[in-house]
Amino acid sequence: MLSRLIYRIKQFYFAMFAVYTPSDEKFALLYLKPKEKKLFDQLPDFEKKHSVIVARKMLALSRLHSEVEPGKLARIGLLHDIGKILEKNTIITKSWLVIIRFLLPGLYDRLAVLGEKDGRFRRFYLHKHHGAKGAELLAPLQVDDDLLSALKNHDNDKLTASNESIEIKLLKQADSSI
Repeated sequence: MLSRLIYRIKQFYFAMFAVYTPSDEKFALLYLKPKEKKLFDQLPDFEKKHSVIVARKMLALSRLHSEVEPGKLARIGLLHDIGKILEKNTIITKSWLVIIRFLLPGLYDRLAVLGEKDGRFRRFYLHKHHGAKGAELLAPLQVDDDLLSALKNHDNDKLTASNESIEIKLLKQADSSI
């Protein structure tokens, strides 16, 4: 529990001082298609920076896994949190969501269920289901099924390691090491 708390504090500190640089922008342009980039640009800078870091880690991991295409992994890393454009979070509102999720998971889950129909709690619903919502946003762009599956399931606690694709495993590894 203490290690998760320390991880979350580091994550908050990182988000507070994250700077999305011109180099990050070039990296995103290298891997995203124009319509994907248009969605990506709707993320706040701290989320874009996070996604670039995840994508770069996935590229590094691709060197150990010749069965996956590096460019595909980079796109997955860049787009994995694209559903968060629907949340419209600041660092502070996102922090509160994470704190409630971490300290009061039962309450977080109940508020997420309520948020499906009740606008007052919509932010909880979108935060919990941002992966699936991101896949819904990208589906009309004719994104391949592997990418959509990775986005949809990267925060799915119900998947077991044996059910996860290599893309999901690598995304979880890259996403949780920041």
